[in-house]
Amino acid sequence: MKIIYALPIISTSIWGVAIVGGKILGEAGYSAIEITFGRFALASLIFIPILIYGIIKKNGSFIPRTKSTWLNIFGLSITGVAVNNSIFYYGLSLTNASIASLLVAFNPLMTMLFGVLLLKEKMTRNKYLSVLLGIAGVVLIVGYSGNNGSLVGNLIILGAVMMWGSSFSFSKRASNVGMSSIAITAWSEILGTIILLPLILYNGSLSKYNTNNSQVIIWFLFLGVISSFIAYILHYKAIEVLGSGVVAPTINIIPFSGAFAAWLLLGEDLGVTAFLGLFLIMTGVILVTREGK
Repeated sequence: MKIIYALPIISTSIWGVAIVGGKILGEAGYSAIEITFGRFALASLIFIPILIYGIIKKNGSFIPRTKSTWLNIFGLSITGVAVNNSIFYYGLSLTNASIASLLVAFNPLMTMLFGVLLLKEKMTRNKYLSVLLGIAGVVLIVGYSGNNGSLVGNLIILGAVMMWGSSFSFSKRASNVGMSSIAITAWSEILGTIILLPLILYNGSLSKYNTNNSQVIIWFLFLGVISSFIAYILHYKAIEVLGSGVVAPTINIIPFSGAFAAWLLLGEDLGVTAFLGLFLIMTGVILVTREGK
């Protein structure tokens, strides 16, 4: 079915728009930890019954069976859910959503680097070149001056993107022992939510979710249900049918959908320098992708 080719495009477009959603919630008065907790708490409520069903029907691929698998999922819940997103949303509060979206383009290169460091993958000439191009692109975007972002905020976003890149190594290790991708996502989001719960209770933030602001409700639902659940299901279904080699490059849609949504919903504009930085990063990503093929 040709419709399957649209699934990863839809999922990555959703993730780009989710960056703008995080910015809007931050401007509505929610802290980075509150946005992260609210988002993944909603997703966890949907994932829990799916996880229970999977354990009953296919417990071999839905339950981590070794200590190392649990540690990898816990590492994923830290680097891909709780801490990573909290840092990202904090950085987002200090810079523009459009700049943050462009910096996400650096994620595939960081994933490749952590694959070399943690999974002992081979470092090649193309990979070295891609890193140099990526760094040059990041310097242009992070150092971009004017009204389009804060240097501190941009650096914080970059740190979150680097941490996100490391999370794929934990996910890969868990999948290598037979864990289902849906189960890995479910466990990591549930554990990530639990990790943040003490901070939410300590700060008395639960009462902030009782809001009559329809825009806030809509964006939390978008982040929690559409971005953190539906988009993942669509993406993994595409990987299952088409293979990761076909689906992986679509992650590069995030910078464009995020920047477009920031322009459309927030009125943010980008200059030539920022797009030149994105071009250098994307060139590096293409080098690595072509080598992988």
